[in-house]
Amino acid sequence: MGVINTEINAMLERPAIFADLVNGLLHGGEQVLRPEDLVPLPLRYGVIVEEDGRRKEVEKIGDVRMKAENDIYSVTFFDETQMRVDYGMPARNMLYDALEYRRQMQELEKGHREKGELKSPEELLSGITKEDRLRPVVNLVLYLGKEWDGSRSLHEMLELDRENEKVRELLPFVADYRVNIIPVRAIEDPKKYKSCLQHIFYMLRFNEDKEKLYGYVNGHREELDHMDGVEMAAAFAMLGERKRLKELVSRKKKEGKEIGMCKAIDDLILDGEKRGEERGREQGEKIGEKRGEKRGQERLARLIVVLAENHKDDLIIKAASDSAFRRKLFKEYNL
Repeated sequence: MGVINTEINAMLERPAIFADLVNGLLHGGEQVLRPEDLVPLPLRYGVIVEEDGRRKEVEKIGDVRMKAENDIYSVTFFDETQMRVDYGMPARNMLYDALEYRRQMQELEKGHREKGELKSPEELLSGITKEDRLRPVVNLVLYLGKEWDGSRSLHEMLELDRENEKVRELLPFVADYRVNIIPVRAIEDPKKYKSCLQHIFYMLRFNEDKEKLYGYVNGHREELDHMDGVEMAAAFAMLGERKRLKELVSRKKKEGKEIGMCKAIDDLILDGEKRGEERGREQGEKIGEKRGEKRGQERLARLIVVLAENHKDDLIIKAASDSAFRRKLFKEYNL
């Protein structure tokens, strides 16, 4: 897990923010899931499987895992944060979900065997009873890139000629798996979110337009300045400004100053403008140099033609190698 994901996950591990994420994505902003309904689950989990007659553990390290228990549902939520497109995401996430379901089954089986509750051949074979039920797994993929151009389901990854009639007959028997890709830069209605996520999602929408971003910041300075260090670090990680924020905070600490969200954005925008001006000047200088070189070459070419027409071939080599002599000839021949 990279540093950027770690900073984002540190924010999402907070029950209030995770509940807000789920309510916004799944329930249209209705407060169905409450922070007190959530129990953080270990990020490292696995199951025991048999392979070639040997038992081994298959392990997965997650980003954020939460167990939700309320009057409406009992669900295990997974969250993964992706900075880049993972073209194998449907197959990979299908395995993660299967591991979680298998883990739940092993947990049920252990309890039944300890109590001697498995009686029938079917129960002894299954390790669970007919009445047992598993908690649904909801796997959310928060994608921070500009456009997800990978597969969104397992069927999209399969090499199948769908124009072939016999393949179409086969397809209904091929299990599919859909990935819940959440492109956070394109969240349609950030107002559905009640926590700092609302402001982060708005800023992500305006991240490519400095004027709109600054306008939003100016209109929400009080709310933004209530964001703490964890939320601010996550916001700037999502905005792609983590490195510059770290440099800015380091400078302010040396000056003995604290920095809030709005001040950080103000300073980063100002810093970006300065860097842009510097790059513009440097680019302008380079363009000027190239133009100057081109004009000098054109003048020299005309001078060589004039000297050749006046049968002064002996001066051509000296004019090409001696800049002072060349300038003298430019003036003499009005070039």
